[in-house]
Amino acid sequence: MRLTPAAGVLLLLVGAASAQGGSPAGPPPSFPPLTAPAMQSVSGRFNSLNPPNRHDCRAREVTGRVVSKTLMLVDELACGQAETRNVLANVALRNPAEAAQMAVGRRVTVEAKFQSAEEDRAAPFDAFFLIAEDAALVPGDPPGPSAQPAPAFTSYMLCQPPGLDALSAKLGSDLCVQSTLVENLSVTGPALEAAARAPAPVAPADTVPGDPNAITCRPDLEHSDLQLRAIACARNSYWAWYKTKWHDRNFLAPAPP
Repeated sequence: MRLTPAAGVLLLLVGAASAQGGSPAGPPPSFPPLTAPAMQSVSGRFNSLNPPNRHDCRAREVTGRVVSKTLMLVDELACGQAETRNVLANVALRNPAEAAQMAVGRRVTVEAKFQSAEEDRAAPFDAFFLIAEDAALVPGDPPGPSAQPAPAFTSYMLCQPPGLDALSAKLGSDLCVQSTLVENLSVTGPALEAAARAPAPVAPADTVPGDPNAITCRPDLEHSDLQLRAIACARNSYWAWYKTKWHDRNFLAPAPP
């Protein structure tokens, strides 16, 4: 997701015009880069440029698995949210050089100043965020020079990824896409585009029948990002996880890859 707040408001208006059958005026939307990545909620379902209502956590050290250069899946961290296990924490490293040690799948321990944040959403619940500021990796065995990142073991919703700017412009709509679909667009791109062109008229918390690996899209009524009203796309297995999470109140299982 690469929108500034002002750009996001503009595209909301463009998207509303498209939804009402009008033609967006002016050139196709463009997506200026952010100076920092959008933050992910504890489940990865929601994005935020700057989540508000921040509170300091008592924790000073956590252990978990690396999800990306700026994310880790924490074993346990209770701080302002219902979930305490298998939660995503946004990591801002004190020393950017340590990013080379953030190999996907690697277990790491991080010391940091931890904060929680809470953001109101359109649905009757709040999105919670965990933030590790001024973070440093606790010394351990770094990955070897030939070590390869592990296959993705979880996923998160990624709004307006750079590789989909052209597709968003063609559709006249913003896109929020399961992160693992963006890793190899040469493989997933055709199915993703087909699904985005024909979004299912169902809510994000509803499932559709069929192959769990199939990609389906739907209008993002629950606002993956408050600056975006988008089409949300993911594998059917992700939508099944999301339905279980909210309908059955099962908050501890991480999203499938």
